[in-house]
Amino acid sequence: MHSAGSINYDNLTDKDHARVSLFMSKEAGIQLPQNKKNLIETRLRKRQRALKFKSLSDYISYALDASEDEQIHFIDALTTNKTEFFREASHYDYYVQYLEAAAQNVPLKVWSAGCSSGEEPYTLAMLAAEHRPHNTSILATDISVSMLKRAKRGIYPHSTVTPIPLAMRKRYLLRRKTEATDEIKIAPDVRKFVTFDTFNLITSNYASLPKFDIIFCRNVMIYFNAEQREKIMFQFCSRLKAGGLLFIGHSETLNNEKPHLSTVAPTVYQREATSL
Repeated sequence: MHSAGSINYDNLTDKDHARVSLFMSKEAGIQLPQNKKNLIETRLRKRQRALKFKSLSDYISYALDASEDEQIHFIDALTTNKTEFFREASHYDYYVQYLEAAAQNVPLKVWSAGCSSGEEPYTLAMLAAEHRPHNTSILATDISVSMLKRAKRGIYPHSTVTPIPLAMRKRYLLRRKTEATDEIKIAPDVRKFVTFDTFNLITSNYASLPKFDIIFCRNVMIYFNAEQREKIMFQFCSRLKAGGLLFIGHSETLNNEKPHLSTVAPTVYQREATSL
Protein backbone atom coordinates (compact mmCIF):
# COMPACT_ATOMS: atom_id res chain seq x y z
CA MET A 1 0.00 0.00 0.00
CA HIS A 2 1.51 3.29 -1.07
CA SER A 3 -0.90 5.67 0.59
CA ALA A 4 -3.16 5.38 3.59
CA GLY A 5 -6.75 6.50 3.65
CA SER A 6 -9.54 6.42 1.07
CA ILE A 7 -8.90 6.78 -2.65
CA ASN A 8 -9.54 10.25 -4.03
CA TYR A 9 -11.25 10.10 -7.43
CA ASP A 10 -9.81 13.42 -8.57
CA ASN A 11 -9.93 14.50 -12.21
CA LEU A 12 -6.82 14.45 -14.34
CA THR A 13 -5.27 17.91 -14.11
CA ASP A 14 -3.97 19.79 -17.16
CA LYS A 15 -0.46 19.58 -15.68
CA ASP A 16 -0.65 15.79 -15.26
CA HIS A 17 -2.21 15.41 -18.70
CA ALA A 18 0.74 17.28 -20.20
CA ARG A 19 3.22 15.07 -18.30
CA VAL A 20 1.48 11.87 -19.39
CA SER A 21 1.21 13.04 -23.01
CA LEU A 22 4.87 14.00 -23.21
CA PHE A 23 6.00 10.71 -21.67
CA MET A 24 3.81 8.56 -23.93
CA SER A 25 4.85 10.43 -27.07
CA LYS A 26 8.54 10.18 -26.22
CA GLU A 27 8.56 6.58 -24.95
CA ALA A 28 5.86 4.91 -27.02
CA GLY A 29 5.01 7.27 -29.88
CA ILE A 30 1.40 7.39 -28.73
CA GLN A 31 -0.33 10.76 -29.06
CA LEU A 32 -2.79 11.64 -26.27
CA PRO A 33 -4.30 15.08 -27.03
CA GLN A 34 -6.87 16.93 -24.94
CA ASN A 35 -9.76 14.82 -26.19
CA LYS A 36 -8.10 11.73 -24.67
CA LYS A 37 -8.18 13.02 -21.09
CA ASN A 38 -11.11 10.81 -20.10
CA LEU A 39 -9.41 7.76 -21.61
CA ILE A 40 -6.21 8.49 -19.65
CA GLU A 41 -8.16 8.98 -16.45
CA THR A 42 -10.19 5.79 -16.83
CA ARG A 43 -7.24 3.57 -17.67
CA LEU A 44 -4.80 4.92 -15.10
CA ARG A 45 -7.47 4.78 -12.40
CA LYS A 46 -7.19 0.98 -12.46
CA ARG A 47 -3.48 1.16 -11.61
CA GLN A 48 -4.18 3.82 -8.96
CA ARG A 49 -6.67 1.49 -7.29
CA ALA A 50 -4.49 -1.60 -7.66
CA LEU A 51 -1.52 0.13 -6.00
CA LYS A 52 -3.75 1.99 -3.51
CA PHE A 53 -2.59 5.51 -4.26
CA LYS A 54 -4.77 8.17 -2.68
CA SER A 55 -4.82 10.40 -5.76
CA LEU A 56 -4.35 9.94 -9.48
CA SER A 57 -1.68 12.64 -9.40
CA ASP A 58 0.28 10.69 -6.75
CA TYR A 59 0.18 7.57 -8.91
CA ILE A 60 1.33 9.45 -12.03
CA SER A 61 4.25 10.99 -10.11
CA TYR A 62 5.21 7.56 -8.78
CA ALA A 63 5.11 5.97 -12.24
CA LEU A 64 6.95 8.73 -14.08
CA ASP A 65 9.44 9.81 -11.41
CA ALA A 66 10.06 6.89 -9.07
CA SER A 67 9.48 3.51 -10.70
CA GLU A 68 10.84 2.33 -14.04
CA ASP A 69 9.19 -1.04 -13.38
CA GLU A 70 5.79 0.62 -13.09
CA GLN A 71 6.34 2.45 -16.38
CA ILE A 72 5.85 -0.88 -18.18
CA HIS A 73 2.34 -1.12 -16.69
CA PHE A 74 1.74 2.59 -17.27
CA ILE A 75 2.48 2.29 -21.00
CA ASP A 76 0.51 -0.95 -21.16
CA ALA A 77 -2.56 0.73 -19.64
CA LEU A 78 -2.51 3.52 -22.25
CA THR A 79 -1.92 1.32 -25.29
CA THR A 80 -4.91 0.49 -27.50
CA ASN A 81 -4.95 -3.03 -28.97
CA LYS A 82 -7.30 -4.22 -31.70
CA THR A 83 -6.71 -7.13 -34.03
CA GLU A 84 -8.28 -10.25 -35.52
CA PHE A 85 -7.41 -13.32 -37.56
CA PHE A 86 -7.00 -12.64 -41.31
CA ARG A 87 -7.58 -8.92 -40.79
CA GLU A 88 -7.26 -6.98 -44.07
CA ALA A 89 -7.25 -10.31 -45.88
CA SER A 90 -6.03 -9.07 -49.29
CA HIS A 91 -2.55 -8.61 -47.82
CA TYR A 92 -2.19 -12.33 -47.31
CA ASP A 93 -2.40 -13.02 -51.06
CA TYR A 94 0.88 -11.11 -51.53
CA TYR A 95 2.36 -12.82 -48.48
CA VAL A 96 1.54 -16.28 -49.85
CA GLN A 97 2.96 -15.39 -53.28
CA TYR A 98 6.21 -14.37 -51.61
CA LEU A 99 6.32 -17.58 -49.53
CA GLU A 100 5.83 -19.76 -52.59
CA ALA A 101 8.36 -17.88 -54.71
CA ALA A 102 11.12 -17.86 -52.08
CA ALA A 103 13.92 -20.41 -52.31
CA GLN A 104 12.99 -23.32 -50.05
CA ASN A 105 16.53 -23.96 -48.82
CA VAL A 106 17.10 -20.38 -47.56
CA PRO A 107 15.70 -19.24 -44.18
CA LEU A 108 12.82 -16.78 -44.58
CA LYS A 109 12.25 -14.32 -41.73
CA VAL A 110 9.01 -12.44 -41.03
CA TRP A 111 8.41 -9.68 -38.48
CA SER A 112 4.96 -8.92 -37.09
CA ALA A 113 5.58 -5.53 -35.45
CA GLY A 114 2.85 -4.41 -33.07
CA CYS A 115 1.41 -7.93 -32.91
CA SER A 116 -1.04 -7.17 -30.08
CA SER A 117 -2.69 -10.37 -28.78
CA GLY A 118 -1.22 -12.59 -31.49
CA GLU A 119 -3.89 -13.08 -34.14
CA GLU A 120 -1.73 -11.59 -36.91
CA PRO A 121 1.43 -13.69 -36.34
CA TYR A 122 -0.65 -16.84 -35.92
CA THR A 123 -2.41 -16.06 -39.22
CA LEU A 124 1.03 -15.68 -40.83
CA ALA A 125 2.11 -18.95 -39.22
CA MET A 126 -0.94 -20.88 -40.46
CA LEU A 127 -0.21 -19.72 -43.99
CA ALA A 128 3.46 -20.63 -43.57
CA ALA A 129 2.42 -24.11 -42.45
CA GLU A 130 0.35 -24.38 -45.63
CA HIS A 131 2.74 -22.88 -48.17
CA ARG A 132 6.29 -22.95 -46.76
CA PRO A 133 6.47 -25.27 -43.74
CA HIS A 134 10.27 -25.37 -43.60
CA ASN A 135 12.82 -22.63 -43.03
CA THR A 136 10.22 -19.97 -42.11
CA SER A 137 10.33 -18.08 -38.81
CA ILE A 138 8.14 -15.27 -37.48
CA LEU A 139 9.17 -12.74 -34.85
CA ALA A 140 6.13 -11.14 -33.21
CA THR A 141 6.74 -8.05 -31.07
CA ASP A 142 4.69 -5.57 -29.11
CA ILE A 143 5.17 -2.90 -26.48
CA SER A 144 2.36 -4.32 -24.30
CA VAL A 145 3.42 -7.01 -21.83
CA SER A 146 -0.18 -8.03 -21.15
CA MET A 147 -0.91 -8.50 -24.87
CA LEU A 148 2.25 -10.57 -25.34
CA LYS A 149 1.28 -12.75 -22.40
CA ARG A 150 -2.09 -13.40 -24.03
CA ALA A 151 -0.45 -14.03 -27.40
CA LYS A 152 1.98 -16.57 -25.97
CA ARG A 153 -0.94 -18.52 -24.46
CA GLY A 154 -2.48 -18.83 -27.92
CA ILE A 155 -6.00 -19.27 -26.52
CA TYR A 156 -8.92 -17.30 -27.99
CA PRO A 157 -12.73 -17.21 -27.78
CA HIS A 158 -14.27 -19.56 -30.35
CA SER A 159 -16.27 -16.61 -31.70
CA THR A 160 -13.07 -15.03 -33.10
CA VAL A 161 -12.21 -17.82 -35.57
CA THR A 162 -14.86 -17.03 -38.21
CA PRO A 163 -12.38 -15.33 -40.62
CA ILE A 164 -10.16 -18.44 -40.68
CA PRO A 165 -10.98 -20.80 -43.61
CA LEU A 166 -12.75 -23.93 -42.39
CA ALA A 167 -10.07 -26.35 -43.61
CA MET A 168 -7.41 -24.40 -41.71
CA ARG A 169 -9.54 -24.32 -38.58
CA LYS A 170 -9.70 -28.11 -38.65
CA ARG A 171 -5.95 -28.45 -39.13
CA TYR A 172 -4.56 -25.77 -36.87
CA LEU A 173 -7.04 -25.07 -34.05
CA LEU A 174 -7.81 -27.17 -31.00
CA ARG A 175 -11.27 -26.82 -29.40
CA ARG A 176 -11.43 -26.23 -25.64
CA LYS A 177 -15.08 -26.35 -24.70
CA THR A 178 -16.30 -26.53 -21.10
CA GLU A 179 -19.50 -25.47 -19.38
CA ALA A 180 -17.90 -22.11 -18.63
CA THR A 181 -15.91 -21.42 -21.79
CA ASP A 182 -15.84 -22.08 -25.52
CA GLU A 183 -12.30 -21.46 -26.66
CA ILE A 184 -9.77 -22.53 -29.24
CA LYS A 185 -6.06 -23.09 -28.81
CA ILE A 186 -3.50 -22.62 -31.56
CA ALA A 187 -1.98 -26.02 -32.43
CA PRO A 188 1.74 -26.72 -31.85
CA ASP A 189 2.26 -27.06 -35.64
CA VAL A 190 1.47 -23.34 -35.89
CA ARG A 191 2.99 -22.10 -32.63
CA LYS A 192 6.42 -23.49 -33.56
CA PHE A 193 6.82 -20.80 -36.25
CA VAL A 194 6.40 -17.86 -33.87
CA THR A 195 8.68 -16.25 -31.29
CA PHE A 196 7.24 -13.44 -29.15
CA ASP A 197 9.24 -10.58 -27.65
CA THR A 198 8.88 -7.01 -26.43
CA PHE A 199 9.98 -4.23 -28.75
CA ASN A 200 9.35 -0.50 -28.58
CA LEU A 201 9.26 0.99 -32.08
CA ILE A 202 10.36 4.37 -30.70
CA THR A 203 13.15 3.50 -28.23
CA SER A 204 14.34 -0.08 -28.89
CA ASN A 205 17.50 -0.98 -30.80
CA TYR A 206 16.70 -2.01 -34.37
CA ALA A 207 20.31 -3.07 -34.93
CA SER A 208 19.68 -5.96 -32.53
CA LEU A 209 17.22 -7.45 -35.02
CA PRO A 210 18.07 -9.65 -38.02
CA LYS A 211 17.28 -8.71 -41.62
CA PHE A 212 13.73 -9.65 -42.58
CA ASP A 213 12.14 -10.76 -45.85
CA ILE A 214 8.73 -9.47 -44.79
CA ILE A 215 7.57 -6.90 -42.23
CA PHE A 216 3.96 -6.46 -41.17
CA CYS A 217 3.28 -3.25 -39.22
CA ARG A 218 -0.40 -2.56 -39.67
CA ASN A 219 -2.62 -0.01 -37.93
CA VAL A 220 0.25 1.03 -35.68
CA MET A 221 1.64 4.06 -37.55
CA ILE A 222 -1.58 6.00 -36.97
CA TYR A 223 -0.51 6.51 -33.34
CA PHE A 224 2.77 8.25 -34.27
CA ASN A 225 3.47 11.78 -35.44
CA ALA A 226 5.08 12.49 -38.82
CA GLU A 227 8.63 12.71 -37.47
CA GLN A 228 8.30 9.42 -35.62
CA ARG A 229 6.79 7.69 -38.67
CA GLU A 230 9.69 8.85 -40.79
CA LYS A 231 12.25 7.48 -38.32
CA ILE A 232 10.42 4.16 -37.98
CA MET A 233 10.15 3.74 -41.74
CA PHE A 234 13.87 4.38 -42.11
CA GLN A 235 14.54 1.72 -39.47
CA PHE A 236 12.17 -0.74 -41.14
CA CYS A 237 14.02 -0.25 -44.42
CA SER A 238 17.31 -0.88 -42.64
CA ARG A 239 15.93 -4.24 -41.43
CA LEU A 240 14.25 -5.25 -44.71
CA LYS A 241 16.16 -7.24 -47.31
CA ALA A 242 16.26 -6.00 -50.91
CA GLY A 243 13.10 -7.26 -52.61
CA GLY A 244 11.39 -7.76 -49.23
CA LEU A 245 7.82 -6.64 -48.55
CA LEU A 246 6.43 -4.15 -46.02
CA PHE A 247 2.72 -4.15 -45.17
CA ILE A 248 0.94 -1.26 -43.43
CA GLY A 249 -2.75 -0.89 -42.53
CA HIS A 250 -5.41 -0.12 -45.13
CA SER A 251 -6.30 3.09 -43.27
CA GLU A 252 -2.66 4.26 -43.24
CA THR A 253 -0.64 6.15 -45.84
CA LEU A 254 3.04 6.86 -46.32
CA ASN A 255 3.82 10.28 -47.71
CA ASN A 256 7.47 11.25 -47.42
CA GLU A 257 8.19 8.36 -45.07
CA LYS A 258 8.99 5.69 -47.66
CA PRO A 259 12.68 5.88 -48.55
CA HIS A 260 13.92 2.99 -50.70
CA LEU A 261 10.40 1.57 -51.11
CA SER A 262 8.33 1.09 -54.26
CA THR A 263 4.57 0.52 -54.21
CA VAL A 264 3.40 -3.01 -55.09
CA ALA A 265 -0.26 -2.36 -54.24
CA PRO A 266 -2.07 0.04 -51.91
CA THR A 267 -0.40 -0.36 -48.47
CA VAL A 268 2.07 -2.98 -49.80
CA TYR A 269 5.65 -1.85 -50.47
CA GLN A 270 8.80 -3.55 -51.75
CA ARG A 271 12.34 -2.72 -50.65
CA GLU A 272 14.43 -1.46 -53.52
CA ALA A 273 17.95 -2.78 -54.08
CA THR A 274 19.67 0.32 -52.72
CA SER A 275 21.96 0.57 -49.73
CA LEU A 276 21.13 2.49 -46.56
